Amino acid sequence: MRRRLLINAARGYGQFLGVVLSLAHRVGGGNLPAGPASTAGVLVAAHVAIATVWFGPLGLVIAGTAGVAAGIVARLRIRHRPLCDEERQTAELVFGPAGWLDDVILTDLAGRRGRAFTVPGVDGRILCNLGAMFDAPLGAGPAAYPVPGQLLVHELVHARQIVGARSVASFLADALAVQARHELGENVYGIRGTGDAHHAWADHNLERQATIVDRWFGGQSSPIGRPMDPDSPFAASIAKVRAQVGAPAGTGRAAVRRRLDASGSGV
Repeated sequence: MRRRLLINAARGYGQFLGVVLSLAHRVGGGNLPAGPASTAGVLVAAHVAIATVWFGPLGLVIAGTAGVAAGIVARLRIRHRPLCDEERQTAELVFGPAGWLDDVILTDLAGRRGRAFTVPGVDGRILCNLGAMFDAPLGAGPAAYPVPGQLLVHELVHARQIVGARSVASFLADALAVQARHELGENVYGIRGTGDAHHAWADHNLERQATIVDRWFGGQSSPIGRPMDPDSPFAASIAKVRAQVGAPAGTGRAAVRRRLDASGSGV
């Protein structure tokens, strides 16, 4: 019972974050400066507003001030940049010439225990937060990502999931629920064997989908250890990831904007 409550709470919080980002985007968030500062400011303001709304207009002023301050701190403390040419070329080996790669912003922000994570931004871009891997995303990552570029590919799968989601709220709800299950001890990342290749793509949770792709990229799921093995049992899954979604290359931001403005649930 407690486990279910925690997972549902995480899912609800993800929905809340998604609604905040969508509403902020609709009222002009898409015109805010690129990078994590705008998103940080909006999210901080929304959280403070919950506590200060009882003060009426003064509460909104307090929330707005907190949001501006958070944005300034984020701008000064968090480094960010788009994919460089080499990183883009590596990504296209997996995802093809995807337009949404135009909207990926790498940052040096990290989550709990230094872990990388990917979230939608209020400006319509996608923030891949790589922590210590920010300066060398094509290098070998932590123990679970030993092949150069493997961690980047894992996080880019999440970017692809954001673009393909019916809404930002649905993606964040699912993402936080999966992370809650992970924190509660469930193995949400692991591939259970080649039998997983016969499951429908949508039957895998968000992290297992990313693991399937990054293991294919690194060769760990290949019977002969070949990176990006075209004969891998997971080749059909990779084809789904490479399928065109959103706008063509060079116009990716519009695709993410449409997803930010969409309603619905499910990834």
